[in-house]
Amino acid sequence: VDEGASREYVSQLPQVRFKGVDTCFWEDGEWSNIRPYTFNDGSHNLPMDIPPVAEHKRSLSTRIRVVGLILSAVVMGLAIAVGVWTYHNRQQQVVRASQPIFLYIISAGTLLMGASIIPLTFRPGSAVCMAFPWLLTLGFSLIFSALFTKTFRIKSIMRSAAKFKRIKLTAIDVMKPMIALLLLNIIALTVWTILDPLQSETIVVDWDEFGREVESYAVCGSDSSKIFLPILCVVNLGSVVFALVQAYQARDISTELSESNYIFQVMSIFLYGTFLGIPVLVIAKEVIEAFYFVLAGLIFVICSSIFFLIFRPKIMAVRRSDSTATQSWQPQRTAEAGTNDASKNEEGIQIYSTKAKGTLVEEYHKIEKENGQLKQFCMTLSGNRGLDYDSLVINSAIERAYNTA
Repeated sequence: VDEGASREYVSQLPQVRFKGVDTCFWEDGEWSNIRPYTFNDGSHNLPMDIPPVAEHKRSLSTRIRVVGLILSAVVMGLAIAVGVWTYHNRQQQVVRASQPIFLYIISAGTLLMGASIIPLTFRPGSAVCMAFPWLLTLGFSLIFSALFTKTFRIKSIMRSAAKFKRIKLTAIDVMKPMIALLLLNIIALTVWTILDPLQSETIVVDWDEFGREVESYAVCGSDSSKIFLPILCVVNLGSVVFALVQAYQARDISTELSESNYIFQVMSIFLYGTFLGIPVLVIAKEVIEAFYFVLAGLIFVICSSIFFLIFRPKIMAVRRSDSTATQSWQPQRTAEAGTNDASKNEEGIQIYSTKAKGTLVEEYHKIEKENGQLKQFCMTLSGNRGLDYDSLVINSAIERAYNTA
């Protein structure tokens, strides 16, 4: 190495000056203090070897927490409201046709799903981490097993009708698949909670030049989640797909309030939301605010579709029936009550037709055309009534004259 180049390089380095200060001295086998040493910051405290770490922990902002809690409160409030409405109108034919027990189950399921947003709002902990899968899974299984049970009941009745067999299905008979699905979820969640429950884990995102953590966020995780999450997904999503097939097959069955069609729409919305929401959740898993908002919004959309498509038609039907009853005459109400007493004492949906919608539309247009032709024929007869009367009078007069002669 060139000596001149080395000296030039050293001369360009920042100059560091050192100074010595006597603070103590050794005497008779011990140290004696003279005066405390004053460091460059003006204190007598020994400075750190490296600067303090500026650690940043990602967490939900107050605004996003408020939004999530509002969504949860809206869902839970609507679930309680529709449950109270069902109990208050349990004697109405519209509610009895849908069987109040299933409406109670659906409202309880939406209440649990809405409550599952609350554990997401708080910092992950032992109890908070396992509360979310319990609330979400149980609420989900209650809702969609009840919807599946309703379509299964309609299909069972139509299958027996096609064989000219009389069948009576009670709520207990059709609740067996729902109970089986609920038990499968409870067993899986219980084993997961006992063996390896979700715990709070810290995910480090960035380090400083000294290898210290400067940015991190907390999540719920466990080694067994890779086993139990797929099990729960297969059980629940499989039941949804099967229920969607049942609802699609029963979509052309014409029933009171078109429940089969509404159930099919609810399950379609859920599948669309799931297929769109899960990729977004995977992409935004490190951005905790986006992850929280998408997950809470997905739960809110699913529950809102249930309120709008399952309960709203029944509420509107009850209001229309109450309005019609107050505007009708008392004798008419008595006659209707006499003819419908038998049907009002039984729960269950009345099935009107099993023909496809297109077939029913074609038959409607055909009948409408025949009615038009019949109306035109009646108008023609009405126009010829005067001519027929004159001919009858003349013939009667001729006959009387002939008899007189």
